[in-house]
Amino acid sequence: MPTISDLFDLAYGHSLELNRLKRSNAVNAINFVSRAARNNGVTARVVQVPGLAPAPAGTITVALNGQGGAGVAFLQPIHYYCGFHVMVLTPKVQMTEAEKLWWATCITANRFRFGFGRQANRTLKDLVLPDPSEMPDWVQRADFSRFDGCAKSLDARPIAVLGADQWQSFRYDEIFEIRNGYYNKKPPTTDNAIGVPFIGATEYQNGITSYVALEDVKRYSRDGTVKSGEALSRKLFPGACITVTNNGSVGEAFYQADRFTCSHDVNPLYLKDRTVQLTPALGLFLATVIRAEKYRWGYGRKWRPIRMPSSRISVPVTQKGNPDWQLMEQYIESLPFSSKIS
Repeated sequence: MPTISDLFDLAYGHSLELNRLKRSNAVNAINFVSRAARNNGVTARVVQVPGLAPAPAGTITVALNGQGGAGVAFLQPIHYYCGFHVMVLTPKVQMTEAEKLWWATCITANRFRFGFGRQANRTLKDLVLPDPSEMPDWVQRADFSRFDGCAKSLDARPIAVLGADQWQSFRYDEIFEIRNGYYNKKPPTTDNAIGVPFIGATEYQNGITSYVALEDVKRYSRDGTVKSGEALSRKLFPGACITVTNNGSVGEAFYQADRFTCSHDVNPLYLKDRTVQLTPALGLFLATVIRAEKYRWGYGRKWRPIRMPSSRISVPVTQKGNPDWQLMEQYIESLPFSSKIS
């Protein structure tokens, strides 16, 4: 079985410190890749350093240590700078983009080896990978053209300005109709996505932890027992709402477009203003604002429904002091990738 060093040339990155660089959002700014486990490892964009060439596009970066990021590999699509403890992998032979993504996935699958403070500085080169002959056929068949143009915004106008003086604080029960979740014990789940989404106390997959057949939603009560005659409207929630976790991953918020059922650790929120449609764009704005406040519920604090109505949320307002739903929606629609919001 080959090791990483059999397939790639390994070299330490630039080992730059972000606080010594000048951040920039200009078109010609350079990506700064650090030991982050998200956003392809990119934590900032910076002004190019005179005389310092960026690492080339098409190489793979691997975080060598760091909380949560050690062992995570990303294919870098454009040239970039590196922070400390980032290894740059250059293929020894010609590889397609799909093949590089496959190897990055294989490397990341071994990230568990670098938990609990272990570093990958000396051992990364010896990490064993699958034999190239074992690469699945679908890797070569992967078609990336379907992602062409995905970075376009839905609205061609410039990104709306959200000044600090435009925001105002409201109680949750002034803006939202807060409903209680239902299940203490979920009914039997199905292995496919043809059933009703079950929203649980998680920070992943838009809150969906499983799927439940509609017939089982009808049959099973909140405690996991079979009871007939219970109102389906109490168990099944319409879409166009935001689900917020009050226990577990407290403060996670997701826009739900379709009907669903959920745990009692989740509160569905519907707009009180019935003249306003909670579109995906507006829902994403509000969910982001709610999620930004989740730090308030750290250290085991729960955000039970008795607390939520009096909690406060800040949103942009009109000159009359009412929530400016149109501005919130336009802001999301003006962002890159918003063309893919359905």
